Amino acid sequence: MIEILQNKTNTQKIEFNARDGEEVLGRIAGILDGDEFVVDELCCEDFFTDGLTRAILNLMSLHGIDKARFELPNADLERLRGLGFISANPQIESINAFFDKGCNGH
Repeated sequence: MIEILQNKTNTQKIEFNARDGEEVLGRIAGILDGDEFVVDELCCEDFFTDGLTRAILNLMSLHGIDKARFELPNADLERLRGLGFISANPQIESINAFFDKGCNGH
């Protein structure tokens, strides 16, 4: 199950959790910065990274946010590069264009 949570101490924080019952299997979170979504937390095994990242980017797209930036440790950025989310720069200039490429369009 994937759930959307609102951070009680920072209401601007948007987070997605992948859970199996009470066990949290993965987490991604970020904040809105103007017209851009900034992903600043990614804590999951490789298996969940693709799905959680796509889920949170899709939510942003549905709410009219078309840019994303990743402020994460280098290991997480390399994982996102390997999955085709980002290239040299840790950002997505157009979330809609990213999704238009489809799952195999990395």
